[in-house]
Amino acid sequence: MPTSPTRRLVLAALAATAVAGTAGCSTPWGDLRVQPLGGDPPPPVPEPGPDELARRAAVSGVAAALAALDGTAADAAVAGPLRAALGEQLAALGESTPGSTPGSTPGAAPSGTPTSGTTGSPTGPVPRPTSSTPPAAGAVAPVVALMTSAAATAREPLADVAGGTARLLACLAAGLDVAAGWASSGPSGAGTSAPASTTATGPTGSTAPSGPTASPSPTPAPGSGEQGALAVALAAAEAAEYGYGVLAVRLAGEERSRALADLAAHALAVEELREQLLALGAEPPAPPAAWALPGPVTDAAGAVALAVRLEAAATAAAADVVAAADRGRRAADAERVLTAARRWQWWRSQQPETASALVALPGLSGR
Repeated sequence: MPTSPTRRLVLAALAATAVAGTAGCSTPWGDLRVQPLGGDPPPPVPEPGPDELARRAAVSGVAAALAALDGTAADAAVAGPLRAALGEQLAALGESTPGSTPGSTPGAAPSGTPTSGTTGSPTGPVPRPTSSTPPAAGAVAPVVALMTSAAATAREPLADVAGGTARLLACLAAGLDVAAGWASSGPSGAGTSAPASTTATGPTGSTAPSGPTASPSPTPAPGSGEQGALAVALAAAEAAEYGYGVLAVRLAGEERSRALADLAAHALAVEELREQLLALGAEPPAPPAAWALPGPVTDAAGAVALAVRLEAAATAAAADVVAAADRGRRAADAERVLTAARRWQWWRSQQPETASALVALPGLSGR
């Protein structure tokens, strides 16, 4: 039977009313989702940045060297300082040493070893080291190779990371390379025991970056940042040049030859640092009229102690340049840290107090 126009209008109105009444309680299809089992997944973890990637790579290298060392039969006089240094390096990278117990300090040195910047073997008397010390046992050769590799890994990302991380990596690389040389060439005093060495304030064994004190200069230092760090490094090199001229006359034989060579090296560094400042548009500070030594240098022991202090200061200043330098110049500045650290370790090896000790992070340890 045909539907009248009036009936069709009434049915259409009723249908429209029903749709309008249910529109508010319906869920649009775009908002529908299936709840996963166990709840929503965690948010995605952000990708690690260059600093974190560099830290992880450095941790892997140092940990591998430490694991290899623990698997060797190396003499305790060699293994002890190496283990303590590697542990301190891991701690500086934010990692605990394997087997550390809760509540212990990450990377803490074994009992009887120093923990404040220098690491050495258990306490006991030690004769003055000589250049005839026999080479270290071949048992540490794999460890030396791993430390050398870890040092190279630490230097690779210097141009990609922040300044503070670059300084840490440069000091880490220097510490690893110096420790590798110390172990492979026969550390002075290996096979005997040396007193535990801590961060000292006296003239021997000091890790504090102190040396001759310059008299006030009328020329202001360059501005902050890289120029300021270079000015400090220049002052340390000038002080070292003066200091070696004083101490060399108190030495004889190999030590005197080494002192004269280091004097020449610091004189060259003075020229290079002045040129760097000029290249950056800064006027190098005028050298001071005189330096005040930290104490009288009356014998060979005092001369060696002064050399140790001079190189500690030079290493610290070089490390600060890495932190402030333009990214493209960091690799060259890191080499300066290594050069100073090697000189520092050589002079430390001439002292009974530090002959069997290592600085884990030259330029940072003890500061």
